[in-house]
Amino acid sequence: MKYYKIISLFLVAAAIAGCNGLGKMSKNAGTVKYEVTPNPLEMHGDSIAIAVKGTYPAKYFAKKVSLTVTPSLKSAAGEKSFKSINIIGEKVEGNGTKINMKAGGNFTYTDKMAYTPDLRAADVMVNIKGMKGKKEKLLPSSKIADATITTPLLVKSDEKVLIGKDNFQRIVPVTYDGKMYYPVNVSSVSTGFKHKQSGISNKTEAAQLDSILKTCSAPNMVLKSVDVTGNASPDGKVDLNTKLADNRSKSSDKYLADRMKKMKMKADSIAMNKSSVAEDWPGFQKLMQESDMGMKDVILRIVASNSDPEAREMEIKKMGKAYKEIADGIMPKLRKSSYVFNADKIGRSDEEISRLAKSNPDSLSVEEILYAGTLTQDNTEKLAIYSSGERIYPQDWRCANNVGMIKFWMKDVDGAMAEFSKADQLNANNAIVMNNMGACYRQKGDRAKATEMYTAAMSAGPEVGENMAIVDILNGNYSNAVSHCGSAASFNCALSKLLSGDKDGAMSMVDASPDKDSAIGMYLKAVISARKGDAAGVISNLTSSIAKDGAMKAMARDDREFIKWFGDAGFKAIVQ
Repeated sequence: MKYYKIISLFLVAAAIAGCNGLGKMSKNAGTVKYEVTPNPLEMHGDSIAIAVKGTYPAKYFAKKVSLTVTPSLKSAAGEKSFKSINIIGEKVEGNGTKINMKAGGNFTYTDKMAYTPDLRAADVMVNIKGMKGKKEKLLPSSKIADATITTPLLVKSDEKVLIGKDNFQRIVPVTYDGKMYYPVNVSSVSTGFKHKQSGISNKTEAAQLDSILKTCSAPNMVLKSVDVTGNASPDGKVDLNTKLADNRSKSSDKYLADRMKKMKMKADSIAMNKSSVAEDWPGFQKLMQESDMGMKDVILRIVASNSDPEAREMEIKKMGKAYKEIADGIMPKLRKSSYVFNADKIGRSDEEISRLAKSNPDSLSVEEILYAGTLTQDNTEKLAIYSSGERIYPQDWRCANNVGMIKFWMKDVDGAMAEFSKADQLNANNAIVMNNMGACYRQKGDRAKATEMYTAAMSAGPEVGENMAIVDILNGNYSNAVSHCGSAASFNCALSKLLSGDKDGAMSMVDASPDKDSAIGMYLKAVISARKGDAAGVISNLTSSIAKDGAMKAMARDDREFIKWFGDAGFKAIVQ
């Protein structure tokens, strides 16, 4: 009997010990409170961060027990653990957060893990292993939060690659210059006049004028006006030179009118502007500067230092032999009338350029080929046109760039990168090319290199900022994304506003964007409505989104943005 009493006392003591140790803690595990931030967990910049505060009530944590607490994410694909933390009773030696048995206590914990698609629909679990001496016991696991909000992954991969623009002008202003020379003190036109010492010949000039008139008579030319200026050399009396210059202007105008009439040109719509220069000192200085006369510097100083024309002429005439050179080589070239023909050269029509781009691209200039690429919406045709340009004009970076642009649009990112690299070799550090290379790097998954390219390409235009915003969103830098978007009204810019906390701004921007009525645009508006607690907005926008694209139904079904509505009959009706 004594033996059985001893055994009974031992069992009672063991039972009491068990109740005061792991057994009791396991039984009362539900009294431990866990606060998880955020809840649901969110994916940012390729990872999921978790912050947990665990609170143990008074008289819960046994003095000689230690716990290994391991939060995890449990999905249909399995369970992935965060790091573990050690929690120890007040009589346990070693490292860990110590909890007082009588008063209770708490711990805080943070960690993160890489996001994988299987974690989009997951439960946040807490797994606990208890130790008391050598005894080990698994305490009940429990769900402490939901996971995972993946709204940043809604970002559209719609990088904007930029075109190397053409400089094609259908109407190009052109000018042609002509002359007619005169003997001393003569104002009538003589096509046979020539001056041996100066090398001038009106026969040559008359032929040149006829050639200009023939050019301006071509079907692709429109002669708009002719400026006729009569000139006199700066030797002789000013009043005589004034009359000579005026009469030379009139005679040259009449000569030109006769030539135009003979060539059957319609001159009624051509403005004829007559003027005269009595003493052409600017022309004198220019010819002197261009000459190889030994005394030219002295002569030029005389002209510059005397404001009186007659005083200038007198000083120059005193130079004897030098003046003879001037009289023979300079002055005859100033006794003239000058013609300036102002015309418009009309380029090929759009239809002709498009036809030649297909049938005979070698006949087109590089500007015409680049322009031809803008005249069709068919990417296959565009690619053929720009490829022809690259073959014919291999040194023009724009051709390679534009081939790359079309390949990018056609989802050939590797082919596009090869073309952009060619363009970069032809025109290094070109902002347009660097933006386009950045777009390729981003689509290939190298966000660091894409950022480097975009940073160097900001001068190319606002499109670069929108491209950078895609990288910012994927990196979790939402305020930077908002800044890079500027005032652009686009889906991604609306998304960046939402992710940075501006729900109203996000709704206004998506409504102003081209995606206002698209399936993805309506889906984003449903997410915004969810964050605003607008149940009607969630249902109406999801209904519209799914009506446009049935794939949105499966996306919404387990999207933790809508977790508050998972039990709602209206929500279930549209996602089932």
